[in-house]
This record gives sequence, C-alpha cells and structure tokens, in this order.
Amino acid sequence: MHPYHDFRVFYNQNIFPELVNLERRRRRLIRLLGGSIALLVGVGAVQLYLSIFVVTLLLFLPVGVWISYWAYQVQVYYLEFKPRIVGLVLDFIDNDINYRELRYQAKGAIPKEKFLASKIFTRADVYHAEDLITGWVRELPFEMCELDVREISPVRSRLEPVFRGVFVCADFYRADMLGSVLILPDAYRKYLSRSERAFHRMGGRRVKKQLLDEFEAVFDTYATPQVRVADIISTDLQRALLRFRARFLEVNQHKDIYLSIIEDNVYLALSHPKNLLEPSLFRNTVSFEVVQEFYEDIRLLLEILSELDVLN
Repeated sequence: MHPYHDFRVFYNQNIFPELVNLERRRRRLIRLLGGSIALLVGVGAVQLYLSIFVVTLLLFLPVGVWISYWAYQVQVYYLEFKPRIVGLVLDFIDNDINYRELRYQAKGAIPKEKFLASKIFTRADVYHAEDLITGWVRELPFEMCELDVREISPVRSRLEPVFRGVFVCADFYRADMLGSVLILPDAYRKYLSRSERAFHRMGGRRVKKQLLDEFEAVFDTYATPQVRVADIISTDLQRALLRFRARFLEVNQHKDIYLSIIEDNVYLALSHPKNLLEPSLFRNTVSFEVVQEFYEDIRLLLEILSELDVLN
C-alpha cells in the first residue's frame, strides 16, 4: 500500500484520538481564561465601588492564585503537545525496516559547530535549536533538529535570517571518501555567495559535467578535486533530489533543499517558513494536513539519507 494511505490509517487510529484529547484540554484552558478575565473585571468593579485597599487585596489574592494555576496548566499543555504527536509519528516511521531507534528530545539540539561544519552556511550569530530527533537510517546514524539561525546585518542594526527549517547531520562511514561536495539551490545563489567563496578556498570548484541537465538547471554543485563525482553525485541521487523538489512545487510549498558531504559526514538542510506541530492556544489543533506535512518532511530527509547510504 502507498505510504500516504498507510499514514492516513495510522493517523485515524492513533494520532487523531490524541489530538482530540489535547483539543479538549485547549478548550478547557480557554474557558478557564474566560473565567479569569471575568474574575479580574469583578474585582476591579468591587475596588471602584468600595475603594478599600485591604478588601481589594484580599480579593486579588485568590484571583492571583487562580491565574497562576491557569498559567501552569497552559505551560503543561505546550510542553506535552509536541512530544506526544512527534512520538506517534516516529513510531509509524520506525515500522519501516530502513529506520530504527528513532528518538525525540524536545530540548535537544545539534551544536552550532556541526551546523557551520556543513559549509552550507557561514554565519550563525544567533542560533536557536530544538526538537532533536536521533536514530539510524540503515547503517547511517543521524541527528535532526529544527533551527532558526540569524546573523547581524553588516549594514543595518538588526538581525537577518540565515536559515530556518530542519537540519540533519549523519556519519557517512566511508573510509575512501576524500574531499567534499556542496549542493545549493540555484535560486539562492546570491544569498549564498559567501558559502561558495568559502568552499572555493577549500579547493572546491563548480561541477557541470556528469550532471543531469535538469539537475544542473536548479542546483549549483561544487566538489573538491579528490571527489569522484559520478560515484558520489550519482544520477539516482540527482533524480531523488529533483523528485523531492517536485513534491513541494506540486503543493505550492516554498522549501529548498541543501546538501553537503564533508569527508565522511553528510549534512542536509530543508528550509521551512514556520515551526510545524507548534500548538496554538487560540486555534483548533486537530489537523491531518499539519501532521501530514510534518511527517512528509521528516520522511523526505530520511529518504535522501537512504539514497546516500546506497553509495556505501
């Protein structure tokens, strides 16, 4: 059966009931918020009517306790929402024989040093990472997390975006892999000129031969002289990246894929305009489309790692 249908069945049987329970909690929190506002208005009205400080203070004490209780319940809701849903999605992916030991840590992160070691990006003045996922793709151990990276503008007194999305690093385990490969979206060439120059200083040069015409049209590929281009940037890998890019175009999603192989380490980056599966207190959280998008993004990155593992 096609993975989409499998996941829909899994969602209906496992994720949807959990989302419904969390939605009930969200609505209860909204009702508690309404009660808190009513209490505050009532206490304010009493204060205006009596103008007695001691009475007002005595009234505000229980209201303050009530609001603190509400704030605590909201914090618990936010802390529990994403781990529950992500855990279920990973349970589904883990059923595939190609993936194993998938784990999620809400506060886990890939260090900034690994992000910069990818050579895809060269600056990270502000580096915020969360939602770490670890595991194995066949024989490749990997780490994956959400990033929001910014840099200080050299001409304006403000922070400018560097990268926002999902970042992956994996151990390639190829003793014969010498040199490095860098693949960048052609549409962002002017924004990644520093990355290109930095790679040139490593000896990297633009590769055009041995690439599919359609791949060369949308990706800029660089490699150092030691790399056997036909082996590492295989036609199968090129077609896989083009297929994944086509998925986003079909549903009008503005996402870009970045890839680098630095000696025996693989780095992948998938840009995304927003954090997926982040709960909102004022919006219905029961949405198959949101959960499906999160699942497909994670699955896509793991499939690229699978394509690379075939090269081992």
